[in-house]
Amino acid sequence: MLRLLLAVAFAGGALILPVSASSTPGLPELTAKVTARSISLTTSQGQPVDRLRSNTYRFIVKDLTSKQNFHLVGPTLNRRTRVPAKVTTSWTIYLRPGTYTYRSDRRPGLSTTFTVEPGPPPA
Repeated sequence: MLRLLLAVAFAGGALILPVSASSTPGLPELTAKVTARSISLTTSQGQPVDRLRSNTYRFIVKDLTSKQNFHLVGPTLNRRTRVPAKVTTSWTIYLRPGTYTYRSDRRPGLSTTFTVEPGPPPA
């Protein structure tokens, strides 16, 4: 039986569970992509994220450049990839209601916000 190590971190109430993608089936998935000149966050249908419902999401972060990073900040949340690293990783994060910003720490112009509304996602 495959044993999983769950590292649970509380950042003022934001629950972050770094786990393998196969261990969290059924979670809504968001894909973050960082290149030298752009940063984006899209739904599994490829739509840009501008509004979500409070829920647990699996973030697939594809940081494809050593020049930028992906930094997600919101209510009780502050999570990032490192600037010099090229990495693809998975984060499982509960998003609370509020305004979130994803950005590059190296280039202030690469920044976008989205809103998380209270309540379960629509059926």
